[in-house]
Amino acid sequence: MRIVGFPLDVSNIHDERIINGQSIRRSLIQATLDLVQTGDAEPSAGAVAVIAGLSSRTLAQHFPNLSDLYTAAFELAVSRAFGADRPVDPAAPLANRITWLVTDRVRLFEEWLPLWSFADRVRGMAPAIGVGVARLRELLRQRLTVWFAAELEALDPEARLAGLDSLDRAFGLDSWMNLRERQRLSPMRASKTWRFTAETIVQQALAGSPRASTAA
Repeated sequence: MRIVGFPLDVSNIHDERIINGQSIRRSLIQATLDLVQTGDAEPSAGAVAVIAGLSSRTLAQHFPNLSDLYTAAFELAVSRAFGADRPVDPAAPLANRITWLVTDRVRLFEEWLPLWSFADRVRGMAPAIGVGVARLRELLRQRLTVWFAAELEALDPEARLAGLDSLDRAFGLDSWMNLRERQRLSPMRASKTWRFTAETIVQQALAGSPRASTAA
């Protein structure tokens, strides 16, 4: 996903005005994310300016609309969280891959709890964030096809789609949010519950796969 807040590579630019401008934008975007991480689901312009050590006037010069700042902050968070894929060994036992994926996503989704609340709160005033959320969901879904490529490829097209839908529900952000925010489980208990549920769903979703049958 393109990072709105960092549109230029300034490594070969010597114009101090451009360099300073990009530095200010970075500070404002980072200040927004810092506030979001503390639980502020809709940071005000004044709060962002204070955290960044800048004036509200400076913020307005770089981000005339708060929606642009919110979008830039969200896209930066996505780029940091999903910029690098964890290598997946397709030959590893299915049980191992389930464990690794649950571990990875527990860490990631726990970090994303305040960011998800932020996105849900401001997507009405920043439509681009709504688009970004949809892309994020698609990215998470696509990565499942990598983690479980061998099992999914062994299924016929209809079963493959149904299996991927089940995996997406099992390992999706909504599943983690349900355990943590609706059921109010602790991170440790939620992690254990999630893994048990995911293992059960995976075995059912990939029941037609020879590898899954062997792993079971």
